[in-house]
Amino acid sequence: MSTQALRVERRLLPERGTVALVYAAGVTAGMALGRFIPLSSDIRDHFGLSLAAFGWLVSGITVVGAVAALPAGLWIARGDLGRVLSAGLAVMLAGGVLEVVSPSAPLLYAARALEGCGYLLVVITGPLVLSARCGPGTERGALALWSTFIPVGMALASAAGTFTGVLGWRLTAALTVIPAVLPLVGALAWLTGTTSGGARRQAEPSGGLGPVLWLSVSFSLIALLGVTAIALLPDLADHRDISATLGSATTAAVSLASVPGGLTAGLLMHRGLAPRQLALGTLAMPLAAVVIYQTAPWAAITAGAAVLMAANGLVLAALYASMPTLAHSPHALRRGYGLLNQAGCLGSLFGPPVFGFAITHTGWTAATVLVALVSLAGLALFWTAARTAAAPG
Repeated sequence: MSTQALRVERRLLPERGTVALVYAAGVTAGMALGRFIPLSSDIRDHFGLSLAAFGWLVSGITVVGAVAALPAGLWIARGDLGRVLSAGLAVMLAGGVLEVVSPSAPLLYAARALEGCGYLLVVITGPLVLSARCGPGTERGALALWSTFIPVGMALASAAGTFTGVLGWRLTAALTVIPAVLPLVGALAWLTGTTSGGARRQAEPSGGLGPVLWLSVSFSLIALLGVTAIALLPDLADHRDISATLGSATTAAVSLASVPGGLTAGLLMHRGLAPRQLALGTLAMPLAAVVIYQTAPWAAITAGAAVLMAANGLVLAALYASMPTLAHSPHALRRGYGLLNQAGCLGSLFGPPVFGFAITHTGWTAATVLVALVSLAGLALFWTAARTAAAPG
């Protein structure tokens, strides 16, 4: 069965308005994920955190998703998607406010976990709303755009980080909390009543769960490379004796590099290029990592990071847009997005602390090696998913 079964007849907003509103909600989630990255030095000094412990703080927002995204995806899709999206934004706001006022590290981590509950609802519900409210001609492009919400949000958070010297880390963090109010109001006003439909379990296609599982693991590996690269840039800047202001500005600019990658993927897929072909962009990431972590000039590091993020955006968009072609029923699509987001959360959760631990103990060369291993594994798994789905049953 086609994912067209997920469409709803009643449209409270034009497609473009719906895409813009849902994307804005996603961007605020990306800002929450990247909130502490440009504040690395201040946060670590204030709370006495190691690089690895700070990595857990950055990725801690994904803890809930790493545990519960799959069952949450199946549960969410049975209800009012607009209300779930609104609830997620409200919980993110509450968690963000608590982070800003947290007096101790344990409370800061607890607030991060609370924010993670809202983050999970937003990142799962977003693509379901797009699938429900977009026509066949715009769904793939909308999903390709959605795949860029994390780097765009992280770029905005990094841009806000340039005000740390003037405002201090708490007020700077607050700048990345407040924007969630706008999509919250919009979701309550225009998206309530959106449902995915098709709650009954449908017969599975010949590939079964396998293709969706391989795609999700591939997505996890590729996603962690982008999040981790951005998370490490401020510390790499400090290691290269670059000012915190320049480091934050570079992080913001580099984060945005994945956006043209994602949009290019949407355009190329619209013109008939297969996601499997676009996935070859993964091969650019190990080459870029050599430039980022093995060279000294900051301009070269910035260029290498931009290439890595552009390739990351291209490949993530291709992976995200592949889900409707691998999940051939409403039930399979809901399960697929739940699994995809759970895998993505796992990657975002473990990427920064694992890379941070390796760098602390063996140096920055470890980052180069890890990028190569993870990217090649992600590419192989995606090709496995595509081949398994195409195999005759």
